[in-house]
Amino acid sequence: MEFIDGAQVNDLKLIQEMGLRPYEVSKLVSQAFAEMIFKHGFVHCDPHAANLLVRPLPLSKRFIPGKRKPQLILLDHGLYKELDFATRINYATLWKALVLSDAKSIKETSVKLGAGEDLYALFAGVLTMRPWNRVIDPAVDHLVIKGTDSDRSELQMYASQYFPQISELLRRLPRVILLMMKTNDCLRAVNNSLLQGSSLETFFIIGKVSSEAIIEAKMSQRKSVLGWICLWLEEMMLEARFFGLQLVLWLMQMRKALSSC
Repeated sequence: MEFIDGAQVNDLKLIQEMGLRPYEVSKLVSQAFAEMIFKHGFVHCDPHAANLLVRPLPLSKRFIPGKRKPQLILLDHGLYKELDFATRINYATLWKALVLSDAKSIKETSVKLGAGEDLYALFAGVLTMRPWNRVIDPAVDHLVIKGTDSDRSELQMYASQYFPQISELLRRLPRVILLMMKTNDCLRAVNNSLLQGSSLETFFIIGKVSSEAIIEAKMSQRKSVLGWICLWLEEMMLEARFFGLQLVLWLMQMRKALSSC
């Protein structure tokens, strides 16, 4: 047992008093859990605000005057789940497809994870809290929730309208996927506290880490030279696509910064 100081991840005032930026904390939380889920398959499944502490990284240099890099501390290690290889890669493939608006892959992996051919669209909607037409929208920010009253009203409407189907979906899904959904909901609540909504950066991190996990898994199974070359080309194409997304994200951040001046 060890006593550790830190601010709860939803305590914006204390986080800012420590010289930390909520945006950087949100990125760190997203990166840490994406790595856990998609690459390691050993997941802390109870990441609510009281179990996540933040503090300045010890001995870190101030890379911006008055600002420091955050360190994330996980508490309460009583609820972990280990994902088997197939579940981990299918779940990574699903999130990659969600981020890249790949309707065919969303359907295929949702079926593999237990949602069935009739409820795959609802499964995608429950994971992202977005209606199907937004899930497959090719816009870069199609999964972003801004936390407005209209967003909340839309979510409440869908929840009441599809309650029987949601109940059936939850009955079908394996327990490990239900725990991943619980983890996903907790992380969404943390990001909402930090950013008053979700962010494009969060989904960029999820898409990139899930894609890396898929490539690594394929690399471990390929033996032929041709297979390695095909994977290398696939990796280069993904890198180019995420570079484009990163560029769009940077331009959107610049526009936001200029408009607030």
